Amino acid sequence: MIVFVVDSRNNIGHPTRKCDMIRRLLKRGKAKVLKGGLKSGQPILVQIFKKFDKSKTIDCEFRVGIDPGYKHIGYCVYKIYNTNVIKLFSGEVETRTSDVKDNLDTRRMYRNNRRGNHRKNNKRKFKVAKFKHPIWKNRRKHKFQPTHWHLINSHSNLLGWIFDRIPLDQSKLHVEYNKFDIQKMINPNIRNWQYAKGMQYGFENTKLYVRNRDNYQCQICKKDVGRLPNEVHHIVWKSNGGSDSPLNLILLCPECHKKVHACKIVCPTKSVSVNKYRAAGVLNSCMKHMFAEYEDIIPTQDTYGHITNAVRKQWGLEKTHANDASVIAICDSNGFMEELRQYTQWSDEDVTINFKQYRRHVRNWIHRHENRKYYIDGFKNPRKVFAWNRNRRSGQAKDKCCLTELKQKLISKNVLHKVKIIAKPGRTIYRKSHNDMLFKPGDIIQCPKGVDVVKSWATTQRRIVTEHLGEIKQRDCTKILNNSGMCVI
Repeated sequence: MIVFVVDSRNNIGHPTRKCDMIRRLLKRGKAKVLKGGLKSGQPILVQIFKKFDKSKTIDCEFRVGIDPGYKHIGYCVYKIYNTNVIKLFSGEVETRTSDVKDNLDTRRMYRNNRRGNHRKNNKRKFKVAKFKHPIWKNRRKHKFQPTHWHLINSHSNLLGWIFDRIPLDQSKLHVEYNKFDIQKMINPNIRNWQYAKGMQYGFENTKLYVRNRDNYQCQICKKDVGRLPNEVHHIVWKSNGGSDSPLNLILLCPECHKKVHACKIVCPTKSVSVNKYRAAGVLNSCMKHMFAEYEDIIPTQDTYGHITNAVRKQWGLEKTHANDASVIAICDSNGFMEELRQYTQWSDEDVTINFKQYRRHVRNWIHRHENRKYYIDGFKNPRKVFAWNRNRRSGQAKDKCCLTELKQKLISKNVLHKVKIIAKPGRTIYRKSHNDMLFKPGDIIQCPKGVDVVKSWATTQRRIVTEHLGEIKQRDCTKILNNSGMCVI
């Protein structure tokens, strides 16, 4: 266990493993716990009620290594002094970057659906869909998209957490600064003149290129569709993460296209482009901004992925983000730092602190929609539901029939005139305010099994799903701390 300390004036001291000394100070009332210590493995931040004497402080350097990533960020902190190199703590951060993209895609889907319904209603009422001037042209242009900003802020928040616990004036930052060549990753033999002339060079759009590439033939039935209606189909559907790259598109005739979507036949080819390089591309566009931001705060040294890979294999370390960060911290742009070869005593405190990001606010006000239900009056079980909704909706279970299907069954049995169908209108269930929710992902709870972090909360089943202890009944849990954002797990 490692303890972070600050003095009475909030000056940051050196982390310590002397837990007995800290325990005595807390017992005598000469210190207090500011943060942490609620669950096993969680670091503690303690304030000591006296001012640190800097003249007695060991002159050392804290070396921070960061392995940037799209879904996982690795970090490691070393303490270097005299002839000692001590690995204080390391770990990983599991980000929400992919969740941000999924939430934006979902919002876009609902927005397009609302606009489509609005146009249909206008056309039904006024015989023409009214034109609405776009408002997006008046919006300010941003340098980065929300996904990029979230990734940048995730790295900044991690560094903020670290430098709230180690002295900034004695620290140095090492970052793996990679510029990914996406074109070379796709085609290793690409030449200089080919960068400006990609697959779609000379074509008006992607669809025209795909039609020409597939020779205007359906790739399943081989029918010539050059002068017939045709469809450019996503091999891996966009709802499953497929991209708009030509490698994920194929030309089909309308009949085969309907059969593919009805899951009666399968596309003959498998895509190799299911956003394979999306993470590298997003990180590639953020690295320059992040590196410039770090250089304004702390001395920053860059290193490269091939150096990290070579040194990690030389040391026999497993491929993890934390291990990569521990190698990055002791390397520069030329490889392993020669100045560290003079240090003879290397040690590892074996402290791992892992983080996970949770959503801070649930912004959707509607929790769920309840279906319209139909009962039969006088049935022996009055709660038995015989039909859901007037007409079958998309996604409705096969064993749940709609009112139209129920009436057809009753007509076939010649009993429709003998029964009375009672309808219970559907309703909208609104979500509670974020502050009024009993449990939220990231909260720390206590139960008979121990203390853990909430992963999710099933309100209908009255159960709480934790990160390590599994499912627990709600009545057996007590909330210790409200928590969100980047949490220690």
